[in-house]
Amino acid sequence: MKFTLKDYQRDAVRDALDNLKDAQDDWRRKSRKSAFSLTAVTGAGKTVMAAAAFEALFHGDDEFDFDADPGAVVIWFSDDPSLNEQTRFRLMEASDRINHTDLVVVENTFNRPRFEAGKIYFLNTQKLGKNSLLVRGHDPEELEAKAGALLPETRPDLRAYTIWDTIQNTIEDPELTLYLVLDEAHRGMGNATVKEKGTIVQRLINGFGSVPGIPVVWGISATVERFNKAIEFAGNHIKLPNVVVDADKVQESGLIKDTILLDIPDETGDFDTVLVRRATDKLKESATGADRAYRASRRHPKSLGRQSCVVVCPSRANVQEAACHTHRGTQRASTRCAACSPGDRQVGRGRV
Repeated sequence: MKFTLKDYQRDAVRDALDNLKDAQDDWRRKSRKSAFSLTAVTGAGKTVMAAAAFEALFHGDDEFDFDADPGAVVIWFSDDPSLNEQTRFRLMEASDRINHTDLVVVENTFNRPRFEAGKIYFLNTQKLGKNSLLVRGHDPEELEAKAGALLPETRPDLRAYTIWDTIQNTIEDPELTLYLVLDEAHRGMGNATVKEKGTIVQRLINGFGSVPGIPVVWGISATVERFNKAIEFAGNHIKLPNVVVDADKVQESGLIKDTILLDIPDETGDFDTVLVRRATDKLKESATGADRAYRASRRHPKSLGRQSCVVVCPSRANVQEAACHTHRGTQRASTRCAACSPGDRQVGRGRV
């Protein structure tokens, strides 16, 4: 690990690895599925703890007395692709034993018979939706409706394997062990008491049709009550002890602040352009101070270093208003820009 784990993080990783060891043994020896959860307050470093557990899972760890699982395959699942990308970056940032090539984002072109050992595959809800290219052609009812009895095995785009085929083949391979990590595990569980087709997450956990449920499920969230209830209701997985991080220990470590002070100004006004005005002030300071020092060091008193201010505006933002504030801050008070004076547009455009 590139980071030194806090004491509470080390304890949580050890408990999680104990569960993973038991889950691996239950699946390999007894074909029993297992599930557990890790709950910790926001800011406790859940991704860092997961990175330490993955390092041990793939490579072993003497400190935690954990032997590597040579057939380990991990699916990291969330309902947000941007959240997956953020997690992928944090795993690379935290781990020095997991290569970036081992962190695989499953795109629509993914077409493999099974997952590869030693890798973490990132999936999200949209990739498993019924209109996704990854799943087209897996549902027999869908095939029958579209192709009839003439071409019952035809799949679109010459796809040999849907993502559900890949999951099924990986689970059924005796050399591999598939682990499902549910990020923000309280999402996507639906109503655990309704016996219907189930959400995508429930399909991954419990299986559907010919696809078996994933053997080892690890839910990670600050609130895992819904996940725990869904696991207990389904009854397909043995419930292992949950890993709970004490919020007081997180606070004692300094990662959560004791007190947060918020200052709300009494005056009224337009505060949307505060950052633009502050950036303009710094631009003026830089132009009067740093530029003079630069000219003096270069011994070219007449040369002028160009100062610039880049203002990034969201779509539909009032760009002219931002230009006005920037321009007014860098020019004489009597000068007006395009946002102030429609007849003087050239000045405003020339300064932004």
